[in-house]
Amino acid sequence: MMIAVWATAATVGACSYLAPRSRVLGPDMKEDGVHFRFYAPSATRVQVAGDWPENNWARGDGAAGEANIGMMQDQDNDGVWELVVAIGPGRYRYLFLVDENVWRLDPGNPDEVDGGPARRASRLVVVSRNGRLEIH
Repeated sequence: MMIAVWATAATVGACSYLAPRSRVLGPDMKEDGVHFRFYAPSATRVQVAGDWPENNWARGDGAAGEANIGMMQDQDNDGVWELVVAIGPGRYRYLFLVDENVWRLDPGNPDEVDGGPARRASRLVVVSRNGRLEIH
């Protein structure tokens, strides 16, 4: 029995290189803003929520709130939700809100800090260098 378990584990481990690469990528800078991506193939709705003023953790500028702030799109129906957000220089915390009730850290960004609706949040640092915005 132990040999069968070991053989199965070894086979799965040896074939892991054949598995598709993770579709999880951290944010990157585009000409018009920060490009956020989140892989959630079974989700019906994904939002990026952060502490920059226009987003306010997906509540928008006002106290009234807006249900569609930070709404991401899965344009290719491949499970990768995307959104480009114009964000100026600064340090920001963000999370992904999946199906309006589950907060997720960005698995493509290992930089985490305390705070936000889930007590931990992914951190994004945008800097201006030589007149261009970059993610640091």
